[in-house]
Amino acid sequence: MRDGVRDTPYALAAYARRHMNRLAPAAGDHPLAGELEADVRSWAVGRGLSGADPAGGCPGDDRGDGSGGSGGLERRRIGRLVGRCMPGAPVGVARLTARYLAWVFHFDDTVAEYADRLAAHRRWDPPGILRSGRLPAGAPACAHLTSLVSVHDEVVAAGGTGLLPLLAEGLRRYAESCAREAPWRETGTPPTLAEYLAQRVHTSGGHPLYLHLLAPGMPSDHAPRAAPPTGTPTAPLTAPLTGLAELAFLIGGLANDLLGHAAEQRQGDPVNAVTVLAHEYGLPVPEAYRAAVVLHAGHQHRFGTECAGLLADAALSEAERRFVRAVAGWVAGSAAAVEPYWHHLLATHPTRGTG
Repeated sequence: MRDGVRDTPYALAAYARRHMNRLAPAAGDHPLAGELEADVRSWAVGRGLSGADPAGGCPGDDRGDGSGGSGGLERRRIGRLVGRCMPGAPVGVARLTARYLAWVFHFDDTVAEYADRLAAHRRWDPPGILRSGRLPAGAPACAHLTSLVSVHDEVVAAGGTGLLPLLAEGLRRYAESCAREAPWRETGTPPTLAEYLAQRVHTSGGHPLYLHLLAPGMPSDHAPRAAPPTGTPTAPLTAPLTGLAELAFLIGGLANDLLGHAAEQRQGDPVNAVTVLAHEYGLPVPEAYRAAVVLHAGHQHRFGTECAGLLADAALSEAERRFVRAVAGWVAGSAAAVEPYWHHLLATHPTRGTG
């Protein structure tokens, strides 16, 4: 029987959570995860990403409903998440990743899903700000834009000037893909599955993963050094490594869809893997939810196969192997990202039987 209690938002989310914990059981944690959590909360508050922007700012810097404010920070536990995703990273790299991820999450909560707010922010070229560290002439000194200047400065201070174009491109694709979702939300019509997956790679906001490249021994010449680099730089990311990272982004987005579906369904948001599958294949929502779990599992198994194939390649350099292992660790740890959604669902469905 697959109706009644077994088809409530709680029961379906519990099913997905068991699935994700089975595929990615709890692994190691960064020894300074608590410090990372305290730091990212302090940083977000200091940058104006936890409440109303004191400068007035761009539309949507804070929605006033707590989704992107201090409540959002507490719910997401970003420092703890990064601790799971980067358990062996230098603390400076993990700290910077948590800070930039906090920016992405806040932007996602308060701007990205609102066409007018997103257009207002894109007008000032956030990727260009991240790359250059400068606000365009006439740009408002709002929390989202000035925080990108701060992230730029920290990346440069960590020796990652050469990494900025890759991060800026990731941010450009994220914002562009978010904008492409706007017509689907405006009409209430889900996209095709192929259209959705193509955009979900980037709307997942996973590109802060590339900050792994700041760590020593990675396949780039961006690792922080006490002195200028000498000798021949190691190779940049190859297409297979970039493809692996983007598959990791998609897996994270699908996991988010599963645990976030109940809230998005209440809001009437059609941009979710479950809603897309229900529309494309004419499935009842519970069946579409289970199909989305299988879709997530298929991508995760594909990811494992691609990792194994890359690591078995004798031509792969040690630096490239380090990156593959880092991306695998990111995927394993990112299962922790669903826990805040799970606890939020428990809080909003305390009887565990409400639909």
